[in-house]
Amino acid sequence: MSSDFEHTLKMLGKQARQAEKARIEAEAAQRRREAEIVDFAAAVGEVVPLKNTQRYAPPRDASPIKPRAKNEAARAEEDYFYVGTGGFDEPPATFSKNGQGQNDIRRLQSGHWPVVADVDLHGYTQEEAQQVLNEFIDFTARRGVCGEIVHGSGLGSSGYKPVLKTLVRRWLMAHPDVLAYAEPHPGNDGAVRILLRRRTASEA
Repeated sequence: MSSDFEHTLKMLGKQARQAEKARIEAEAAQRRREAEIVDFAAAVGEVVPLKNTQRYAPPRDASPIKPRAKNEAARAEEDYFYVGTGGFDEPPATFSKNGQGQNDIRRLQSGHWPVVADVDLHGYTQEEAQQVLNEFIDFTARRGVCGEIVHGSGLGSSGYKPVLKTLVRRWLMAHPDVLAYAEPHPGNDGAVRILLRRRTASEA
C-alpha cells in the first residue's frame, strides 16, 4: 500500500495544519472570553476568583510527517488493528468504556479537549479505512488525546446501510486506545470525535 500510505500521510499532514489553524483561532476566542470575565469581575466589585483549572495543553508537533521506510511500514502493518467487516447492526451515537461514562461524552461534545487532528474517510474501502484509522490513531496520540473522524452517514450506500459508519464505530469501540467517542455536531451523524488513552513517555 505504498502509494496509498504516502497519500494518507500527506492528507493527515494537511489536516494537522488545518487543526493547528483551528486551535489558534480557538485560543484567540478563549483570550477574548477571559478578557470579558476580567471586565465583569471589575464591574461587580470584590469577588473570589475561580481557581485555575490547570487544564493540560499538550505540546504541538508542527514537523511534517515522514513516510516510514518500507521495512518499517511492513512491520507496522503487522501490528495494525482490524475488526471483521461483516454485520450491519448500527453502533450507538456515543460510547465510553473507561468508567467515566457521560462525563467523557459531555466533554467531547463541549470541546473540553482540543481536536489535534481530523480525517475524512469518504472514498475508502473498509480495509483502506482501517489502515487509515490505524495511522490516524498513532498520529493523534503523538499530539494529544482528541481527534475527529468524518465517515459519512451512509445514506448513499447500497440498501441505505451505513457500511463505513458502522465499521468505523465498531472499530473504535474495540480499539484498546480509544476511551470514548461522541457525535460532535447535533443533527449530523456523519462524524465522531474520539478520546484516546494518554500515552506514557515510553510509548510516545
